Order: sequence, then structure tokens, then C-alpha cells
Amino acid sequence: MTLKDLPPMAQVRAWPTLTTSPTRRQALRAAAAAVLAAAWGPGRAQTAGPSTSPPAVMTRFAATAREASVLRIDSSTDTALFAPAIRDFQRLYPSVTVQYTDRQSLDIHARALALAGARGAAPAVDVAEAPDLLISSSPDLQTQLANDGYALSHQSPQTRELPEGAHWRREAFTLGADAVVMAYNPRLLNPTLAPRTRGQLLALLRQSGSPLQGRIGTYDALRSGLGYLLATQDSRFDSTASVLLAAIGASKARLGDHIEPLLDRLEQGELALVYNVPASYALARMAGGSSLRVIVPEDYTLLTTRVALIPASARHPELARPFLDYLLSPQGQAVLARDTRLLPVRQAVAAARDGRALALPGQPGPLPAAEGAAPSGSAWRLLSPGLGLLVYLDPLKRQRFLQAWATSLGVPGAGHGAGER
Repeated sequence: MTLKDLPPMAQVRAWPTLTTSPTRRQALRAAAAAVLAAAWGPGRAQTAGPSTSPPAVMTRFAATAREASVLRIDSSTDTALFAPAIRDFQRLYPSVTVQYTDRQSLDIHARALALAGARGAAPAVDVAEAPDLLISSSPDLQTQLANDGYALSHQSPQTRELPEGAHWRREAFTLGADAVVMAYNPRLLNPTLAPRTRGQLLALLRQSGSPLQGRIGTYDALRSGLGYLLATQDSRFDSTASVLLAAIGASKARLGDHIEPLLDRLEQGELALVYNVPASYALARMAGGSSLRVIVPEDYTLLTTRVALIPASARHPELARPFLDYLLSPQGQAVLARDTRLLPVRQAVAAARDGRALALPGQPGPLPAAEGAAPSGSAWRLLSPGLGLLVYLDPLKRQRFLQAWATSLGVPGAGHGAGER
């Protein structure tokens, strides 16, 4: 049997070598959770030891008509969430097979640099596997690729209709935004005590007999590209961010390089609250019947973005361009909002610019499970691609920030790995 013989959505060999299936993927997550459990011991903030994210998984969506070529996509969005958009695109372009690989944002960035032949980039990547489109939850890393000349420009009727702030130099394009929230388990944290601001979270952490002692989780900024971005932006917008970090660390925080294992532990009752959660992940669980609740912070709410670009190393940019246009079209935006629960790009830009209210996708009102009041427009902080996000990618600034972050949290071996992302 060849790759062309495989049915749609068949799971095939991933990079570098991995054969997977839905049950296999569940097993990988279970194994990751076991690693996480073994690594978390007593003390202050604990990292998860080895990576807790499942390996890269490649899914081949076979063309429904005679195949002309293969569009390769590297993306940090879970395959199941992006599949409806791919299938909808294939109804318009039935001769295109889509090879979609779910990777960590840091992996996407490292592979792009390797394919571009950037100095010091590693490891080497097979040119035959070069992706035609990169979709990442780390807009800072995507901006860096474009700024360093590793992205192709794209202009079309769809891109010309985008508002300012939704793209950078017609090379890095915002597909949608994700509100960064707090998620909690109401069985462990009484909703009347749930913090609605970072100040309230700090007070709850400092409280004697706090329900969050040993039961709060957040991203490991040393190992997660998105975690690093969110930590730097908290520092940028909140003058007391280091004080909150110290309190989180003193509460024996659990750190993870991917949000899914942290949410697993939140649902299982091992954690009471997770700080800095992309809302789309929590909302997907709630739609599936989970009892988790989310809080949109009232002091300010980060809106991180999913950013797409066509790498200069793309083998088939002529296939990437129509797919990118589809994702930016009203039809594609509606599918993304419905299935990935991302905020449509035009709404997110307008909210940050004009102070408009936002409703999270799939929810009846401005807040899911109504926790507090909706942030005013001035409280939205849109992290769209642009030069402002490159500040913390300077190697020396990055190293200093990560050392300060680890020290504040009380992570053992604070300086180790602080220069890597």
C-alpha cells in the first residue's frame, strides 16, 4: 500500500519516525502525563522534566479528485481542530492533497531556520519534507522569520481587505486570536473565591491555607515558545508580574511545556487552577461536557494570535497561497471560529483598536460560564505580528529574562537552559 492508497485522515509516518493513530495518540499523552507525575515532587515550582508534549504527528488528507500535488503544512494547532477547515478547502480544490503535521511552535521555527540554511541552525531537515505553509501560535517567532527574510510576500484580494494590525509586511498573517484566560476546577476552587484579576490571584496565593497551594499550574517559559511569549508580555503590561511569579513559585506551581497535560490534571483534580490558558483549549473541553470554568481577567487580557506565513523554502507556494486566502476569507474565518474557537481576526483587531466587546466563540455571551465582567476594550492586548514582539528575542535579553523568570519561580537550576527557546 502506498501513501496515495491511504484513506482520508489516515495517520502515517511523522517526522522523524512515528506511526500513530487516535488510540496511539492517547497513549502518548498518557505516557507524557506519567512522566509529568514522576517529575513533580515537593519543593517550589517544578518543571516537568522531559518534554510533556506528544511527538510531531503527520496526517494526510487525501485529495477527493485526481491528485495534482501535495500541500505540506507545519502547524501548532491540533489536527482534529484544523481538519474541518482542510476538508472545506478541499471542496474548493478537490485535486489537492494536504499533508498536515502538528508540531510544537519551537520545532516549527527550528525546522524553518534549518531549511533556510540559517547560520547555526540545527538539525538538518530533508528538503523533500519542506512545508509550504507555517501556522504557529508564537507570533513573535513568525515575525522573526519574516524579518530575517525567510518568508514570501503574498498579496491578493483577501489580504488587501485585512485591517492594519492583521498582518506584517504582507508576509505574516493573523488567522485568528485566542484570549488568554485562567481555567479552574470548581470542585477544588469555590467559584466565589475564583480570582478575576491578577491582584486577586496574588491575594489568594498568599492566603493562609490557600486552595491553590501545590495546585496551580502554568506554562514552562524555558521550554514553551508560547509560554515564553506570554511571560514576556505579562512583564510588559504588569509592573507586578515578578511578584505574582514569586507567589506562584512559592505555591509549588506545576509547569508544563504544553497546555493539554496541564488541563488534563486540572480535570482530574490534581490542579485547582491553571494560569495563562489559551481559551480555545479550555472552551473545547467545556463544549465536550467538562466542568472546567474559565475566567477572562478583568485587569487586562492578552489576545495571542495564530500566524501563518509562506516560508521562502516552500516547494509549492502556488498551493499555499490559495489555502492562505481561504483561511482569511469570510468562509474560512467562520470555519476556524466554529471549530478552533479562535476569534475572527477582524473582530480581534477592532476590539483592541476601538474598545469593542468580544464574545468568545461558541459561548452565548461575552464570557464563558460568566465569571466576572467582560474586559473593556482598553483591556484587550492584541499580540499581532510586528517588530514590537522581537524585543524579547534578542539573545542576551532572552537569557536575562528567562534567568529572572526562573529565579522568581524558584525553579531548580534557574540558569540552566535559560538561553534556549
